[in-house]
Amino acid sequence: MNITGDYSLAAPCGIFCGECPLYKANDNPEILEDAKARGYDISPCPGCRSVKGNCPAIDAQCETFACTNRHGVGFCFECPDFPCAKLNPAADGAEVLPHNIKIFNLCYIRQKGLEKFLEEAAHIKNRYYNGKMMIGRGPLVD
Repeated sequence: MNITGDYSLAAPCGIFCGECPLYKANDNPEILEDAKARGYDISPCPGCRSVKGNCPAIDAQCETFACTNRHGVGFCFECPDFPCAKLNPAADGAEVLPHNIKIFNLCYIRQKGLEKFLEEAAHIKNRYYNGKMMIGRGPLVD
């Protein structure tokens, strides 16, 4: 998949960089000040595709980004090994890290397209963090 323009904010793993605090820190320096007050020494990020996966939060290249390059795909869902252990959700950090929604995001992109995903990315993240799980109905937002 050819990624250009605003689409470049959709990471290979399904995370939408435009909703990431490190990306938002480009326009809001208070985000960095808050992070530094919490002990994180980080820089703003223009999006993982722009920096070839060299994430300022981990001070290294993202292994998932490198993996998609090795496999010659733009998104994990295009890989013959999808889904793999790198995308396995974990409860650790789920309350603040959007990594547990990567599989959903990737399936959404594959099914509805990148443009539709970008239109819905903020809503999807809101439903993840603020939705109340209703058995038989899924996460609902008041």
